[in-house]
Amino acid sequence: MLSLALFAKAPILGKTKTRLQGALGREGALAAHCELVEYALTQLSQVRQKSAIRIELWSSAEHPLAQQWAQAFDLPLRIQFGDDLGARMDNALQDQLARGAEYALVMGCDCPLLDGDYLSWVAEHAASSDVIIAPAEDGGYGLIGVAAGQPTLFNDMPWSSSMVFAETLHRAHEIGLRVLVGKPIWDVDRPADWLRFQRLRNHSQRA
Repeated sequence: MLSLALFAKAPILGKTKTRLQGALGREGALAAHCELVEYALTQLSQVRQKSAIRIELWSSAEHPLAQQWAQAFDLPLRIQFGDDLGARMDNALQDQLARGAEYALVMGCDCPLLDGDYLSWVAEHAASSDVIIAPAEDGGYGLIGVAAGQPTLFNDMPWSSSMVFAETLHRAHEIGLRVLVGKPIWDVDRPADWLRFQRLRNHSQRA
């Protein structure tokens, strides 16, 4: 069984999409975050219809809106745990594996190109690798999956830097893992990214 954890920050005013706040304001940045989460959930619901995949919403904290999202999309709601992003991701992956997943994935909620087609490709090809990863244009990644616990890929990582993907790939090769790299994607961090998402969403709605 394939299992995917969608990571989403709890929708708290002033705590989400902080690099958008200068252009959108705190309320606008919060609204943008919520729109991105709902877009990701919609894409995942399409994948669930086509593939045998367990999908879970992992919020950074308890929040009524996170509960509403989980209920609306018929998903289990879990709370992230760990001292930093790497620990939270590693814990979510190992938690899914411990509950019977043959392959576990973690995905960010702000990567619009991780759409139904991309995620269907992931579901189809993940089992052929030890690690699958969707690299981002900024040097990070938007999705990672593993067939077994791999804490080496997450400990002491320079998160929020342009070296994350390269360092992850280097570590995986150092310990002899088979890595499958998907097409590059982008995430929504800055005002230009938000406009890019708006164009993508509008194009999708017209199609």
